[in-house]
Formats: sequence, structure tokens, C-alpha cells
Amino acid sequence: MSNQAWYLGCKKEDIAERIILIGDPGRIPRLCQHLTDVKQLPVNRGLVLATGLYNNTRVSFAAFGMGSPIATIVLQELAQLGAHHFLRIGTCIGVSSVNMGEFAIADSALGFDGITTAYSGHASTAQADEGLVGALAEVLTAQSIAHKVGQFASYDAFYLDIFGVDDGSRRRVANNMAELKQRQVIAVDMETAALLSVGQRLGCKISSLCLCSVDNLSQQKVTRDTVLNAETTMVRTALQVLCR
Repeated sequence: MSNQAWYLGCKKEDIAERIILIGDPGRIPRLCQHLTDVKQLPVNRGLVLATGLYNNTRVSFAAFGMGSPIATIVLQELAQLGAHHFLRIGTCIGVSSVNMGEFAIADSALGFDGITTAYSGHASTAQADEGLVGALAEVLTAQSIAHKVGQFASYDAFYLDIFGVDDGSRRRVANNMAELKQRQVIAVDMETAALLSVGQRLGCKISSLCLCSVDNLSQQKVTRDTVLNAETTMVRTALQVLCR
């Protein structure tokens, strides 16, 4: 294995063994305020990576953009360089018992995406690391922060399977959500199932912590202030859990 990641462009010494995965690269400067001795690597192919210290423990932030293909490339390249604990933080759509503005923790994920299918041969459920899931729930519970633990579902086609924009896609989304409720899925996103599938295959410890930012029926979104406050909660929680 090369000492330099193909797409990220980083080397083993550039990254930590503990990684927080983020979709939006614009969040990296804000999140880095929670670290000391931060080093941001040169941006390669739009992928943003920064490493610093949290309570004297090295942690890296890695932003992948959107969707499971690039998210899992980032995961695999970092794992091949020695990273082994991963937490994805971001947003999702609540399905069953999770209210808009609450947090969802993935203990497993059902994959309707191409990556999960490629790795398993069919749509299947991937498991998160029990230790990370329990620690995330413990930290949020200690702060009396509303959250649910359960199964996620992930799709590739955002405007067809997750967020309808016309009559046909709205009917399809409604059918998807009804099926997911029957299967007791609590949240939908585009990455978690693939990340768990690939992480599981690589022997990594991984889970997702997400803010439910959109109502799956009304398509109402939370405010930007709510997202920013939740971002702070998520990164502090992820750092506490990863750096125990």
C-alpha cells in the first residue's frame, strides 16, 4: 500500500487514527475551532482535511461533499493509512419516532444505494459499532439532549427517493417512507449505510450522529441557527466519544 492516499493526497503522518466525517467542507473552519495545533492539508479534488488536538488526542476532520461514492473513498483511503475510529456527523430526514430538530444515532443502516449493493451483492443492513453507539447516547443523555437510536436507511437518488419535487417523485417518496416506517427505520440520508458497510468490511469502528433537519412529510426545514447550534453539539459529542 502506498503511503499517500490516491484522492485525498495525504500521507499517514498527516492524519489521526480518529476521524470525524463531514459532508459540507464549509464546516471545517468552524469545527477546527474546537481543536488546537490545527494543520489543514492542501485541498485536493475539493476534499478538505484537517488534523489537530482535542485534549492532547489527535483527531482529523474529513469533508467528502455529498453522496456515498466519495464518502466511502475518503473512508477507505483514511483506513488504509491507519485510521480506525470514524464518526459521521451531519443531517438527515426523520422517519418514525424522531422529531425535526432532534438527533438520530445509527446503530445500523439499510442500504438502497449503489455502494452497499456493490459490497454485499444486494440491499442489506450494515451494523454500527456498539461501543460508539452507546457512548454517543450516553453523552447526549447526560446533557438531556433529545435523541433516538435506531436504524437508518440510505439512498442515492435524493430528488427521487428522499425528497420529492413533483407528483411522481412525491408519491415514490411517500411509498418509501411508509415502507421504512414499517421496518422501524428512524432516519434517512445518503451516506450512512455505505459508510457502515465499507467500515465493517475494513474492520473499522463507525457510526453516524445526525440532526433531523427536515420533516419527511411537509418538507419543512429547521432554521440555519438550529443547524449551527446542532453542529456544535454534534462535534463536541463526537470529540468526547472518540477521545475517551
